Amino acid sequence: MALGILMIVFIVLLVTAVIIQILLYRSKNESNNYVFFMNMLFGVLLSYMAFSALPMNFTGQRVLAIAWGVVAVLAVVVKLTSGKFIMISKIMLSVAIIGGLVQLFL
Repeated sequence: MALGILMIVFIVLLVTAVIIQILLYRSKNESNNYVFFMNMLFGVLLSYMAFSALPMNFTGQRVLAIAWGVVAVLAVVVKLTSGKFIMISKIMLSVAIIGGLVQLFL
């Protein structure tokens, strides 16, 4: 029973990631900060979930889990500080979310 619920949570996370990534790359308005913040919060959530799911002695993997959240936050900082690097910040958000999902699922 519990594993079925966990599979449903994983599917919901995957579908949410796909939807917000589509919104990120399809937004016509480049200054749409709402989609960026939504992606950042989702990346930080995935990072926290991957971090808290690992035991204490898996230090390297726990640091990697936190690094995905830091990359997501840095992507938003890069986007807000410089208007020239919008595509790079979108790619950074995508890498953070995909990395967090892969680490959480494996």
